[in-house]
Amino acid sequence: MSDSATTYYDDIIDQHTLGFQWIQKEFGECAMSNIGWHIDQFGHSREHSSLFAQMGFDAIFLGRIDFQDHTRRLKSRDMETVWVTSPQNLGNSLFTSVLYDGYFSPANLRWEGLPPSSSKRIRKMEAKALINLAVKWAESYKSSHILIPVGGDFAFRSAAYWYEGLDQLIATVNAEQKFGSVVHALYSTPSCYINSVNKEGVKFSRMSGDFFPYSTIPNTFWTGFFTSRPGLKRHVKTASSLLQTCKMLTVLARLTQVSRDIAVLKKAVALLQHHDAITGTEKQHVTDDYNKMLSEGERACQYVVNTAYQKLLTEKTRKLPTQHFCNRLNISVCQITETADKLFVTVFNPLGQPVSHWLRLPMAVQHYIVTGPKSQATEAQIVPFTESTLRIPERGVRKPRVDVVFEAILPPFGFAVYKIETDKDATLIPPREDIGTGRYYITNQFLSLTIDPRTGLTQTLRNKEIGVDIKLEQRYLYYLSSAGQVRDPNDHTGGFLGSHKRSSGAYAFVPREFTRPVPLKRPNSKGVKVNTYKGPNVQEIRQEFSPWVSQVIRLYDGAPYLELEWTVGPIPENMQETKEVISRFTTDLDTNGMFFTDSNGRETIPRRRDHRETWSLNVTSPVSGNYYPVTARMFLKDEERNIQLTVLTDRCQGGGSLNDGQMELMVHRRTFKDDDLGVEEPLNERGVDGRGLIIRGKHYVFLNSIDNAGREYRAQGLLVHHPPTVSFMQPNPPTTNHLVTSFSGLRNPLPFNVHLLTLDQTPGDPDTLILRLENFLEVKEADEDEEEAIVNLQYLFSKFDITTVRELSLGGNHNITRVRRLVWNTTDGVTTGNTLESDDSRDVHSPPFSILLRPMEIRTFRVTTGPLTDPPSDNGV
Repeated sequence: MSDSATTYYDDIIDQHTLGFQWIQKEFGECAMSNIGWHIDQFGHSREHSSLFAQMGFDAIFLGRIDFQDHTRRLKSRDMETVWVTSPQNLGNSLFTSVLYDGYFSPANLRWEGLPPSSSKRIRKMEAKALINLAVKWAESYKSSHILIPVGGDFAFRSAAYWYEGLDQLIATVNAEQKFGSVVHALYSTPSCYINSVNKEGVKFSRMSGDFFPYSTIPNTFWTGFFTSRPGLKRHVKTASSLLQTCKMLTVLARLTQVSRDIAVLKKAVALLQHHDAITGTEKQHVTDDYNKMLSEGERACQYVVNTAYQKLLTEKTRKLPTQHFCNRLNISVCQITETADKLFVTVFNPLGQPVSHWLRLPMAVQHYIVTGPKSQATEAQIVPFTESTLRIPERGVRKPRVDVVFEAILPPFGFAVYKIETDKDATLIPPREDIGTGRYYITNQFLSLTIDPRTGLTQTLRNKEIGVDIKLEQRYLYYLSSAGQVRDPNDHTGGFLGSHKRSSGAYAFVPREFTRPVPLKRPNSKGVKVNTYKGPNVQEIRQEFSPWVSQVIRLYDGAPYLELEWTVGPIPENMQETKEVISRFTTDLDTNGMFFTDSNGRETIPRRRDHRETWSLNVTSPVSGNYYPVTARMFLKDEERNIQLTVLTDRCQGGGSLNDGQMELMVHRRTFKDDDLGVEEPLNERGVDGRGLIIRGKHYVFLNSIDNAGREYRAQGLLVHHPPTVSFMQPNPPTTNHLVTSFSGLRNPLPFNVHLLTLDQTPGDPDTLILRLENFLEVKEADEDEEEAIVNLQYLFSKFDITTVRELSLGGNHNITRVRRLVWNTTDGVTTGNTLESDDSRDVHSPPFSILLRPMEIRTFRVTTGPLTDPPSDNGV
């Protein structure tokens, strides 16, 4: 089961596509599931269920929802509902059934290691217990059918005992009908149960929110895992990005013998979507194993990328030097750039539009010149490392102390090659400015940020294009954890885990009650240490909040956003005191208790502080009970002033708005107690030197009008989660004298709102591809006449033509027109649809294969390729 909270939508799609391909290969299409079984995730996202609906699923089962919501649903016979999973865009929905008491068998339905009783008296007692249980459960469901789960974690190791016991129990229960019992028991499956409920024609309620945050008892919300193990969460993101590049370059280079290499990373990324993997809710040695799997997959895909470049970088048959990859550029470590006097940098853009991407490469000296495609001069700036960078133990002892910074202009769905070489007459380091009594600022064409000289904190942010200013104070603080309580071994409430109060751990975020978070500060100082570097490419404000928390605020030339690169750790272990570190943004925006978060990187969900959609919330934890998963972005709106402040994240983090005009994101956490929810060890990542793990990441801050915000942050969000892939090659004349220095895999760029989500060979047939296109804007995020987009597939690519197009469901496992979903009726008079088809959907499309994409629509195709031909003069995309 993939996690619902912390996963990104393209990884969810890829994971299920891989699974469907395996089912097709081993069992055939008739074995394909159309039911989601999410019975152990710690809350449930709307977008994940929307993806299920787009795959053609009929229903989803949930095992864990908030105990207050669960209690309300039991009493009101609302345990099953029609979940509207894309209310503003696609309009799809998914029937949702909540299990009565989790996914474990009831206590008297377990035969692990024990044979069933041969006593008729005991058998009859067991049967009557099941009958009573069924009658009781039926009071909470609207249909006459009740699903009773059988099994659980590590069950059926004594399978013969289980089936013997179940056979006897079913026979005895059904025999009781002679004496007036109305209960009929039978073996069933989730699909059979859902079909039976559907046939009764019962009307169900509707909901359109999600099932976050999740709590089993008062004061203990499972919101810590939104951030837990941030290093692993980021590793999943970088591995996934490389996987997309690997698949795309394989198609463009027409490689035929690399599917096994790609499969290593496909399987690793898919495995990491598990709800006890990317969540960080596993033991440390398991995390180490997960990181190892991802690294092995990355090495395999780097081999594939190198193989592809052997064909794409040269029009001759001669062998080029090997491409080198630097997996630790985020901490300014790259062996080849640190030692070479001259090298080529190849930058691949996986997006369908041209992009500008700023590169920062560690160098050993301070004098360089950079040339781009066709020997075009490129302005480079030298910037010294931060003190926090030099202290990162994973760097080891290294000579370089500067980064060279330059802009790479990349063609759509293609690459550009840049050449770097030393030159003693090149640009030097710009002057450093230490904060004094003046008003410090950085500014470019779009934004201006000022620093308060008294505190060293940000003070104001201005969008110069639209003339909007806001007060903005951003700082780092940490929460201290509740001490928790000792478990009573006889207490099986709270989802069988006990009702005792917890301390923070891998799952739970339990801040100390009536205690505000502690601001980070340097010893013997009230302010933040600040200095700045300003050059033609980038201006930087460097802040040191404490010996273990620092930040660089960057404003690149021409960028409509601030880049906040934070470095947190090692979190001190003195006094064994749990610390959970947040970045807090405080503004003067009037937000009326509202804030907004993404759902798995796709649609936006409005949040209201201390509020739930389907029940009246009893607020037991005003901090962690207002935390939600932020997979891609979070923002505040001031409707009166028409202002939106948006923060993008580079991995999933927990976030919330605890006061009007304020939002916070948890970036790192270290606990010294277990939360007694299943991991059985503290979340204490020690790092390579044993002192504690250092985490580095980025936030991207946008200030805009509400109307224009979506179009701007959506495009940058794609770059954050699908950044260009950078590799390096040393010159080796004459083989590198005539490189292809610029290449696009498209004949024309895609429309501004269209994302090339998937381009992958189908198993066993490199000439047949899986192609997914996505309109990544929501309704009202662009002008009405720009909301939709049309793409002609026939002449889309520059290396081949598309010759046939067959449209599929999102998972790539069904022809689109063959999917027929169950129809549900709701209490407010709505009848759900039974197909996945758009107005122009069809099994087989005709040339030129014009595809219409509506807001938030993803369309999936199986296409065949043919030789490149010239399109008619009026064809385009």
